Amino acid sequence: MNRWLAAIPFLFPVLVAAQEPAGPAKAAPQRLTPEMKAKTEAIARALDGLAPEGFARKGVVERYTEANLYEKIDGRSELFQAYDVAGLAFVTFSRPDAPSRFIDIFLYDMATPLGAFGVYSVERPPGSKPVAIGDAAHRGGADLFFRKGRYYASILTSGPDEAVQKAATALAGTLADRLEGKAADLWGLAMLPAQGRIEDSVQYLMVDALGLDFLTNAFTARYRDGESTFTAFVARCKSEANAADVLARYRAHLEEFGSLSEPARIEGASVLLADMGGGDFDGACRVGNVLVGVTAVKGRDAAVKAMTFLLKGLKVPK
Repeated sequence: MNRWLAAIPFLFPVLVAAQEPAGPAKAAPQRLTPEMKAKTEAIARALDGLAPEGFARKGVVERYTEANLYEKIDGRSELFQAYDVAGLAFVTFSRPDAPSRFIDIFLYDMATPLGAFGVYSVERPPGSKPVAIGDAAHRGGADLFFRKGRYYASILTSGPDEAVQKAATALAGTLADRLEGKAADLWGLAMLPAQGRIEDSVQYLMVDALGLDFLTNAFTARYRDGESTFTAFVARCKSEANAADVLARYRAHLEEFGSLSEPARIEGASVLLADMGGGDFDGACRVGNVLVGVTAVKGRDAAVKAMTFLLKGLKVPK
């Protein structure tokens, strides 16, 4: 996957298009193995019996595991596999009197609440409209997305038709109520300063954070500082020794693709600073077993200011 996840925030329209609505078309009978049945039983059961008013289900509830996910969402399966997806259940509904009006439901078991938050966070476009469903939900055009516990749902519709949208919203609420939910441990949100944070910018990247294959288990967030913005990140490592190794690899990355500047001493930490071109500076340091940094800050002084803000507001458990 390498740098794939780093591009996700900019590829949202393409990704949604790749998850093409199935609409009213009938699928061929699906051959289920005992393993597929076991891994997808909970999500398939959640979809079974749903009946949005004015719509009829077309075909059976389809089931997929991480092994054959590409059969349903070719081109997007790698995203979900990066978050350890366990399975997908799919069903489609259409109006008997107008088959072109449909509602498709893709329900993913992401194995953990943090995994569900992660995939939800990278698929959420900036400025999307929040909706009070499940643990978190938003609308993107005529489609609706929500997460609850370890589950993530994409509800794609035929368009902005009022009857379709009303049915899709009711369907999402009913489905969310059927799903058991355990709140995600969003440890990165607890660490990162709340002041100035752009809330719908928070993302969890399980692998390839910032496009770097050695940076994993990371939260990123955009911050507003006056008229400018910058990205901050925290990556929790397995140990302090592991964090030191990751920081060394990050330093090598800065040396290869940028120009290292004089390091700064901030809040007791030695902070790496580098000009990455075009006046954009990155900064990073280690605090215990956590890698902390900022990216794409305009100018060295602004990068020092951003790192000072981040380290002063950082809450790392002792």
